[in-house]
Amino acid sequence: MDTIQTNNHSSQELILKSNLWKFFKALRAQANPIYCLLVASPVHYAWITISDKSDPRIQKRISIAQFVNALKKIPSKDKYYLLSINLFLHTSEEHKGIYTYNAISRDELSVNIVKTLWPDIVAYHCAEAIKRNERFELTPQTIKRYKFKALYLDELKLLIEQYNAALEKETNSHL
Repeated sequence: MDTIQTNNHSSQELILKSNLWKFFKALRAQANPIYCLLVASPVHYAWITISDKSDPRIQKRISIAQFVNALKKIPSKDKYYLLSINLFLHTSEEHKGIYTYNAISRDELSVNIVKTLWPDIVAYHCAEAIKRNERFELTPQTIKRYKFKALYLDELKLLIEQYNAALEKETNSHL
């Protein structure tokens, strides 16, 4: 699995708990389907790493739901945070497969950046379901689990169907 990352980062740019919380509040307001999908995702799909400033080797990995639902219990003093999201890229043969987007600095913790990742986040959910011989679909149970709002269902359904069809076609061509 490859990682998508940008530049080197100084300690002033590190993501603090308050930065991460503001990001999730903005994501919930500006890109609600993405927020819903990330919050309900298993920890191996999208996660937060809490690192100790004095010893970066001391880390704890939590789900986004754990962060959002237990914000007051999450440590902030002498800690910094990383947001990681697994993606399935499918743009071309040489750029195909699972990648991880890591927001390790404040400038990478952007709603606009995450919006550009949206298709690849959905594709990852579809690819993981196919690995389990299932389909990621907008069933009433899925809508309830992810708390998707009715306003976004048509667009989301189209995106999911598109990636399921592409992944199934690819899977069948390898048989």
